[in-house]
Formats: sequence, C-alpha cells, structure tokens
Amino acid sequence: MSATLTPATLAYRKVKATLLQWAAISGRMRCIGAARQAVANTRPTRPFEKATARRQLLVDVSIVAGHDAGTGIQQTVRALLKELLLAPPPGFDVRPIRATRKSTYQYAYDYAASFGVDLEHSSKSTVQARHGDIFLGLDLNSRIAPSRQRDFLTWQAQGVRFAFIVYDLLPALHPEWFTPRARQSFQRWLRTISVHSDALFCISRAVAADMRAWLHQNVGIEESTLPANWFHLGTNTMPSPVDAAYLDAPLQNKTENSLRRCALMVGTIEPRKGHAQVLDAFERLWLQGRDNALIIVGREGWHVDALVERLRHHPEAGRRLIWLNNVQDKYLNTLYSVLGGLIMASEAEGFGLPLVEAGHHGMPIFARDLPVFKEVAGPHAQYFSGNTGTELAPQIDAWLDLLETGRAPRSQDLQAFTWQASSTQLKTLLAEIA
Repeated sequence: MSATLTPATLAYRKVKATLLQWAAISGRMRCIGAARQAVANTRPTRPFEKATARRQLLVDVSIVAGHDAGTGIQQTVRALLKELLLAPPPGFDVRPIRATRKSTYQYAYDYAASFGVDLEHSSKSTVQARHGDIFLGLDLNSRIAPSRQRDFLTWQAQGVRFAFIVYDLLPALHPEWFTPRARQSFQRWLRTISVHSDALFCISRAVAADMRAWLHQNVGIEESTLPANWFHLGTNTMPSPVDAAYLDAPLQNKTENSLRRCALMVGTIEPRKGHAQVLDAFERLWLQGRDNALIIVGREGWHVDALVERLRHHPEAGRRLIWLNNVQDKYLNTLYSVLGGLIMASEAEGFGLPLVEAGHHGMPIFARDLPVFKEVAGPHAQYFSGNTGTELAPQIDAWLDLLETGRAPRSQDLQAFTWQASSTQLKTLLAEIA
C-alpha cells in the first residue's frame, strides 16, 4: 500500500512520527534533523524555470484577517502586507492567505480589499500552490501552523519554499511571563518552523542571535542549514497638528507646559513591560515633591491582575497617573506630539516599535539598556539599568531634569525607520531564497 502513497503523505507520516518521538524526549531535542530530511526528500530536484507563470508570494495572515486585536505584531502584519501588495517583489504576485486549525489555506482576497487593493483572482478560493512559489509566515499563528503541516508538506513536494517571520523567542526564553497555553503553543510553533523553514526572518539582529542560539542548543541546527537573517520594522507615524480637544478629560485639563512634563509608556500591560517598576519609581519621586505625570497607554494583558487593580485605584489615578487602555492610532500620534518623553522599561523585546514611533516625533527616549534597544535607538536615547523602583527613581529624576532643560537626547534620526524601508529589507531577504 505504501507504494501508492504520495511523497507528501509519506513525509507527513515521517514528520509526525519524528515529532512524537521528539515530544517524548526530555532535555535537548535532537530529532529535528530526521524530520527536516523527510521534508527534503519530498522536494522536486528541478530548478524553478523563470519562463513559467508568475510566482506567488503566499503571505499568511490567518490571525489578523480573522480578528485584529491591535497588537504590535498585528500592526506589523497589516503594514508589511500593505507595502508588499503595493510593491510586490519582482516576478511575484502577492496573495494573502488564511487558515484555521481545522481548515486548509484559502485566499484572503477580502482582507486585501480592506486595504483598497482589488486582486485579480479565479473563482477558486483554496490556495493553488505552484513550483517556485514562496510561503511567508508573516502572522504569528502559533496554534494554526502546527496543524497545517500536511498542507506545508504537500506544497513543499510541489516546489514551494518556506520562510517565517520570528518576532521574538520570549515564550521559550522567559516562560514565566506567559500562560501555560501560550508556552505550549509557542514551543509547537518553534518545532514546526524548525522542520519546514528554508529561512527565518527575524525582526532585529538581537532576535536573530537568539534564534541561532536556540536552534543550535535545542535542535542541533546550525546557520548553514537554516539561516536566521534579520530586518528592521518601521512606522508611518508622522507629526501632525495637535488637537488638544481630542485629548481625554484628564489631559485636557493640563497646560501645554504641564503636558511636556509628562512621561509616556506604550505597550500592552504585561509582566515584562516594566510598568510596576516605573510606577514604584514615580511614587518615590512624587513623595519627594516631583509633580511630573506618568501616562500609560496599553491594553490589559495577562498575569497582571494586581497591577491593573493598582492602576485603577491608585491615589494619583486621573491626576499624576493616567492609564489609557483603548487608544486609537490618531490619539497615540497626538500623545507623541504633546508629551515630554517616552519610557521603554521592558525587560525583553524583539524590537520596540514605540522607539521608532517616538523617533518620528523627535520625542526624547528613556530606555532600559537592552541590546535590542541600543540596536534600534543607538545614541538617540538615554539608557538606564536597575531592577527595582528604588534603583530606577534617581535615574528617572535625572532624565526628567534633562527633559525640562532641553538637554535630553533627541530621537529624530530614527525617522529612517519606515514601513517602506522595512518592506524593502524583507524583499531583499526573500530574493535570497527565491
């Protein structure tokens, strides 16, 4: 019977058996090589012939096309997809696609239309992959991709190449910050992309270094076997006329000078973002007579029940402490324009989009001394260290003095980070595997 099975079906059985063996082994995961070899055995040996039909860049947008929660990753997916649709890689037609854990990939033409892009297409909605196409895992669909390996193997047997975007490795490197379900899903996703990828595209040099180390230490894969390259993200945020009437009531009551004495934090409320430490530091400064306000922009995340209660019921809530948990892009753009400076206190990040958003407004930045923040902001930010509010308070105090005297480093040189530039870098990486 096995002689009648397709190469993709045989490979699927091999990969499934290998991953089951992998899951049963504690410690170092060394079964991945056999799974990758099973994938390689399905691939056609003939090279892509450029005289054939135009190729497809199949861009996976499964999560954001189903529900856009407005996260940093989904913001990135929207922005990069739009740039790719407007300026496709040479020789490619960009096709957004989506799937679920139970249903195969379909063309997401309706999602492309939401950007004002009307793609020519046939009546077939199921993805028709061809030799020479490229699958780009742009969305982080950690629960969907592991369930679609039969699709991946079928396409790989047809000559499709695979690349996935890696936003960070935080659920693997710092599992204590995430829910058990998120940790498990992310580990399955890492195994999946380790098996099927021809290349990994990381959003910073720092993430690429983490990815190479993880591949070497956990699955025994070296750079020569599975390259982990990097590109940078961007923003299209630009300074705009300030509409004070657009501000929420607590901020409407502040003068222009008092707004300039406010510090801004942007990001989902979650353990690694450093909100509690910064609030501890500001409480100390308020006791010492500082009247600078802390403005926090971000939705409630996970493992932060105590912090959320603290933000809601703080004695300074609505005065020197303002939490805005549902902010539209236009409103955030106004905040970048009118407030004094940005605090980035995350204990780990894959990139740090608020850095470049602030940079497009020339807003001074006070950031934790993470390698990735220094990679992105370079000398155009003030950096701090410390793990407690007690350690951070005097450093914030000194930075606020710099803000008020106009001596804090300006960030306008970060304006070079745009989505168009990011897309150009991404297309260069895609050309290397085409």
